Amino acid sequence: MTKPLDPAQRTSGQAVVDEPPLPARTRRPIDVLWLLLITAAMSTLVVLSIVADRTLTAATADLTDFNDRIPDGPVEIVAFAANLAGFVLPPVLILVLMLRSRVRITLELLVAGGMAAAATVAASASLSAWAPARVYDSLVPIVDGAEGTPVPTYPALLVTVVTVVSRLDVKRFRQVAIFALTGDVAVLLLRAEASVGGLLIAMGIGAAVGLLVRLVGGQPSVAPSGRKVAAALEENGYDITALRARSVDEYRRFTAETPDDTFSVLVLDRDNEGAGTLVRTFGRLRTHQEVLPKQSVTMRDALNRITLQSLAVARAGARTPEIRTVLRIDRDSAAVVYDHVPGRLLGELSASQVSDAMLDDLWRQVGQLHRNHVAHRRLSGRTIKISDDGKVWLLDPAGGEVAATEVALRADIVQVLAAVGAVVGAERAVDTAIRTLGSDVVGATVPLVQTAALPRATRREIAEHRDVLARVREHLVERLGAGATPVQLRRFRPLTLLTGVGTVVAVYLIGTQLSDVSFGQLWAETDLRWLVVAVVMMFGNYLGMAFGILGFVPERIPLRRAFCAQVALGFVRLLAPAAVSNMAINMRLLTKAQLAAPLATASVAAHQAGQWAVVFPLFAILAVISSSSAAAGLASATTLIIVVGALAALALSVLIPPVRRWLRTLWSDFTEQGLPRLLDVLSDPRKLATAAGGILLQAFSMIVCFYACLKAVGGSAPIAGLAVVQLVGNTVGTAVPTPGGLGAVEAALSAGVSTLGVPTATAVTAVLLFRIVTFWLPILPGWISWTQMQRRGLL
Repeated sequence: MTKPLDPAQRTSGQAVVDEPPLPARTRRPIDVLWLLLITAAMSTLVVLSIVADRTLTAATADLTDFNDRIPDGPVEIVAFAANLAGFVLPPVLILVLMLRSRVRITLELLVAGGMAAAATVAASASLSAWAPARVYDSLVPIVDGAEGTPVPTYPALLVTVVTVVSRLDVKRFRQVAIFALTGDVAVLLLRAEASVGGLLIAMGIGAAVGLLVRLVGGQPSVAPSGRKVAAALEENGYDITALRARSVDEYRRFTAETPDDTFSVLVLDRDNEGAGTLVRTFGRLRTHQEVLPKQSVTMRDALNRITLQSLAVARAGARTPEIRTVLRIDRDSAAVVYDHVPGRLLGELSASQVSDAMLDDLWRQVGQLHRNHVAHRRLSGRTIKISDDGKVWLLDPAGGEVAATEVALRADIVQVLAAVGAVVGAERAVDTAIRTLGSDVVGATVPLVQTAALPRATRREIAEHRDVLARVREHLVERLGAGATPVQLRRFRPLTLLTGVGTVVAVYLIGTQLSDVSFGQLWAETDLRWLVVAVVMMFGNYLGMAFGILGFVPERIPLRRAFCAQVALGFVRLLAPAAVSNMAINMRLLTKAQLAAPLATASVAAHQAGQWAVVFPLFAILAVISSSSAAAGLASATTLIIVVGALAALALSVLIPPVRRWLRTLWSDFTEQGLPRLLDVLSDPRKLATAAGGILLQAFSMIVCFYACLKAVGGSAPIAGLAVVQLVGNTVGTAVPTPGGLGAVEAALSAGVSTLGVPTATAVTAVLLFRIVTFWLPILPGWISWTQMQRRGLL
């Protein structure tokens, strides 16, 4: 029930409008889609310039040849008009925006223009200096024997202007900008002052920068106010007395009141175009069969789908609110007017409030859809409504389709079983379904009783009833007497995709980072006895990591399982910085070992705190013992700049409100759960010894491994000084947000070893060997351990 409104809210002859204030600016999800598409297109263009360089070069040459065949007059006229329009457009547009008091959009336009210019200049410099020969030939124009501009700035600026102001009422300016852009592109191509690929990249940069500015700063919202919706309804013959906003989900919804009736209004606008598209696209890629809701990207597509599917559900004989009319509010919004059904949603009711008669009526509605081959695909506790007179209504069928496949129809039944089971229990849900639909129809759904058959809304609703699907399946098998092998709905699991991405990243990194290494020469110059010691110590490091995490877990977990999980880290750290991947692996290990999530989080947090508590004093002691200049040398190295930059970025990130909230939550979790866990360990001598011993073994193994690598290439240095260097290098690897600290660790270790009196060439070779042993060599065993533990459900 909505609260009564103050009569002062309604003036003479006007409807009462009750709605929360609308945001002045909004970020449109469809801009994210366009940004991703443009980024993918530019990446594809670069790839084509490598694998199909002759195609792009030939296209540029053909246009130049065409220019030689036509008179110069028309080209000169087009060039003059385009340059004039482009020269006059920016200042006039800025003046008009300032006169309209659009100060913010003016500043955004200036910022976007500066960013686009800088990006094109940087791209041109990069292509001229570092591009491979094929890319250079495809994208860098040669004008009268001199190198031209690979990525011209002017087209990028024009595209940026059009992108930033695309939603503003400046249609004439957009037309002038498009004319200037078209003319300039044509002239540049005909005169061979730019290549086809270079111009496409320039326009891509302009569009990407404009979209980024729109996403960061937002755009003026085009969502119509409640007053505007009421006016549109009145213009279409509805005598509106009150318009009350309801809960907002994907679209805005209102309840409209007239002197004689009440009805529902669904409002669509372009602010929400593209919402949820990425998640649903990924879901459809993961799913073999068509069981997930259909997706509408644009407002027009959503309007058509909502209207047609509502009519299809009604024609199938199911009870759904009838559409009264569909009307246009303005060019950026529309509304669908439905009959109003007073009642409550299924998800808002308790088991005692849902009678068997209601459930029988629900299954009859679903049966009507099934018999007429209409799939709803969004059946959940929020789309099933029980009216005040006890009848069941099916809402929001926009995600469905007609002439649906048998799998989609059975998935609808599974969705209702899950939604009803979460409210009244699996037994009542299954029994009423079998009584109404028959054992054959319900029995055919057994292979589909799995999470993959449920839309996101239903999965969220049953999150608090994690075992509802299992209980539904068990009761189905019990009632029908036989089970069935689940249908394989998913093409892949997220962790399978993670494994595939990690494999590609591993191949790429190995190919790029080690392509210039002469392994034959390195092998010939290496003392294999010390190399064996280094490899053994590398595995000792993983053993120490396993003991370290087990020391903070009072519950019993097999050492072998913990050790294999740390070995798997050798592969997983390719996908994330060391600190993140380490915590993720250990969290996964503990939760798969049946530890509750809060306890697993507390154990991992306590382990991280214990590492710092042991390593820092160890570092201080070794620094005093070594009495070397290793630390000072590291401080003067390039690595220090990297670390300071990373720490500065971390400090600046704290200024971002979401980051502050995350850190506050992290600290709260540690003080409430991690600290008591740590105190439990400190009070148990055996666990304390295991934890401290594991952390010390980890540090000792890496130090000896580093020392063995130096000895293997003929170098020598005090082990205490090397220990300081290695601990600093490990800290860099943890702080720098790259896989395994690539680049920064090598620089830190090389600089540190050189300060100990080791020749630079020997130091670099020793560091290279150390990184091969500790970073590259564990990738294969880590991948094997990761996949095997995944297959057995241990990680």
